Amino acid sequence: MSKNKDFFDKPIFTLPSYLFWFLQGGAYFFITNILLVLFITATAINPDSFNLIILFISLIPLGPSLSALSASTSEILREKSISFSSYFFKSYKDNFVSSLKLWIIILFLLSLMFVDFQYFFLNMPKYGIHVIFEIIAIYISLLILYAIPINSRFEMKTKDIFILSSYYIIKKLPITILKSAILVGSFYLVSKTTSLLIIVLPSIISFIFSFYDNTIFTDIECSQKTA
Repeated sequence: MSKNKDFFDKPIFTLPSYLFWFLQGGAYFFITNILLVLFITATAINPDSFNLIILFISLIPLGPSLSALSASTSEILREKSISFSSYFFKSYKDNFVSSLKLWIIILFLLSLMFVDFQYFFLNMPKYGIHVIFEIIAIYISLLILYAIPINSRFEMKTKDIFILSSYYIIKKLPITILKSAILVGSFYLVSKTTSLLIIVLPSIISFIFSFYDNTIFTDIECSQKTA
């Protein structure tokens, strides 16, 4: 049995498996975010149809789907082979409430920063107050890089997740910069090449992030054991 396992662990078999998982992840990610897909499509066709409230509503399902995708790619790294469909939707269901709560708080704060930024930028630009809200919005966005994967792996109070995420933004600053660069680079790549890349990019990005999150998960697990 072990010989068979080693045989199927060879690159010729693992690479197609990873590609299939990435395609599955991308498909499920888009299915669970159909509201956002429809909003982006409608806005692209008619830019005048853009509405901040509708965008906010469309973004709500994004939190649970990001959490499920993060949990699934982390499981791939740990187990090397999983039933992706079963694991994705199980994680989606199990973490739905906690990830939704976390995500709505983040969305609300980002929306608040956007409104404040817009107000001060349009009415009092010379005072530079809008820059403060821009910086806070960037900080909140960076929280997502850690809050989502931590929530997908551990059962914690929302407050503790935000505190830990803030801590790791600084402690793992090189990883924070790397994650940010990957996201910016991915958006640039899609804008300059083909939108078909969007089908696999969410899973690939999540997989790379999960690789770097392993050390963070180990830290948290050790701290929980010694607590």
